[in-house]
Amino acid sequence: MSEQSSNNNSQKKFITDSPKINFFIGLILGIALISTVGFVGLGLNKKTASNGQVNNNNEQVAGEQINTEQKVVDLKILDTDYVLGDKNAPVKIFEFSDFQCPYCAKHHETLHQIVKDYQGKVAWVFKQFPIQSHPLGYPGALASECAGEQGKFWEMSDIIFKNQSTLTAESFSKFAKDLKLDVEKFSACYKDEKYKEKILADYNLGINSGVQGTPSNFINNESVPGAVPIDELKQIIDQILKQ
Repeated sequence: MSEQSSNNNSQKKFITDSPKINFFIGLILGIALISTVGFVGLGLNKKTASNGQVNNNNEQVAGEQINTEQKVVDLKILDTDYVLGDKNAPVKIFEFSDFQCPYCAKHHETLHQIVKDYQGKVAWVFKQFPIQSHPLGYPGALASECAGEQGKFWEMSDIIFKNQSTLTAESFSKFAKDLKLDVEKFSACYKDEKYKEKILADYNLGINSGVQGTPSNFINNESVPGAVPIDELKQIIDQILKQ
């Protein structure tokens, strides 16, 4: 299970035919959100955004037409990636995720449990894939990266997902304070969009790998889309480990 936003204009590309332009359109919305609200003390001023319409399939990239052609992917762990588990583990799960996607929040819990249950055998690699229809997806990505600069990427990711139902623009600076980060440093990083290019690189990697929505997983470079139930995920992992 994963989340999908509906588009009655049927299977049009994500605003334009260019993934990069699409991302920047979404990026501009996120930038506009950040630039117009600003930090007020330890908070940001902005109303909560809605998650939009969903169904039980996946969070499609704003109505982008699904290409059924299987792409060949060769994802590798980068020095800049955040990895939970052993980087040299025989099973590597690359997850493309959006911080305002409800199915991503559930899948986040599942992957935490997987890494715990398969200690030393599974590496979880988090990739940013903010969806244009989620106004707080890109700011959430920025917040996680800025927290990661202070060694708290996973902690910030966890707290965002756990509080997703009440997430607002003010939340990120509050979370930074709760995590005992250097809030001034975090705020500067966030306002300057220091990790914009990294987030864009993750997004484009997802597009080029055939990602159509969130969450999307690649287990040892094989596409496994959606918030897969933990029992099914374990079956896939166990099969790989038997090889």
